[in-house]
Amino acid sequence: MIIKIIIHPTTQPIHSKSSPAKGYFMQQTQLSLDATHRGMRFVVLFGLLLVVALVIGACQPVSPAAPVAEQATPAATEEPVEAGDPANGEYIANLTGGCGCHFNSDLGGLAGGRKFEGPFGVVYSANLTSDEETGIAGLSDEVLISILRTGQEVEEDGEIEVMHPIMPYMTFSVMSDKDVRDLVAYLRTLPPLSNAVPERELASDPQPFTPAAAPPAESPTEPVVRGEYLVTLANCGGCHTPRNEDGSPNTDMLLAGGPIPDEIAANITPDEATGIGRWSEEEIANLLITGIKPNGDETAGAMAQQVRRRFSRLTEEDALAIAAYLKSIPAVSNDPYSN
Repeated sequence: MIIKIIIHPTTQPIHSKSSPAKGYFMQQTQLSLDATHRGMRFVVLFGLLLVVALVIGACQPVSPAAPVAEQATPAATEEPVEAGDPANGEYIANLTGGCGCHFNSDLGGLAGGRKFEGPFGVVYSANLTSDEETGIAGLSDEVLISILRTGQEVEEDGEIEVMHPIMPYMTFSVMSDKDVRDLVAYLRTLPPLSNAVPERELASDPQPFTPAAAPPAESPTEPVVRGEYLVTLANCGGCHTPRNEDGSPNTDMLLAGGPIPDEIAANITPDEATGIGRWSEEEIANLLITGIKPNGDETAGAMAQQVRRRFSRLTEEDALAIAAYLKSIPAVSNDPYSN
């Protein structure tokens, strides 16, 4: 941009044939006017220079503002799943029967292969060891948890295989998130044993099972509630609750005793005449751990085996919780030995 600056010449002084005084006065006036003109010229020049500077500055290219650095947003991280506790998992496994249906006496471990036959067909217990080809090594924790609590396994092709309910997944459906993860962690520790189990042969496919309620995150701690939880996992009703004609449990006779193969299961409700109503909680807990009845007699038969394999490993606190629960359920008058 070119700016033209035009400055007019200064007005020449006026000469006159006046008197000396008048001449002096006019001379002084002229000097004052000259000074005023010089001041005005300076102001004008300064103002023009300022305008020029502003115009030149405005014509300069404007540098783009430096981008404001965005603060990095921390990436959302998923909460790591807490690793299971194999020690507690072993405790839970023992309570549920030690997964005895899967024990292979020839191989000396839970390598499966035991045959179960009935009107439903034939099923074989699975290999629960960490063998890569024939065991559970290739199954994720989530798949194993689903099998344990719902009896369902999603296969690679997307189809769902439902286990036969001879596996007690309906009982295990109440198992807390922590306990089931601990149980899986324990199964991971079993030494690998190679044993390819035959495929099942069923008359019809089992129906999918949906638990009545979502399992708790942690197992209960209040004595009576914990006692019910432990009695459910131990499946005490499998022997002590009589069956209807169709084989389903008679819920009106919960834990009131009845016939089982080769012997009789006792009434363990708090009925004083036919059950354990006269026993204290401490006496019930002592029987679970030692197998000794309040009168000093030892348990025999299937119960003695259960005490030896399972209940003798209970903590005193859990044995007392089971006793508290058994004392809290409705008393049922039923003498299973007289029927």
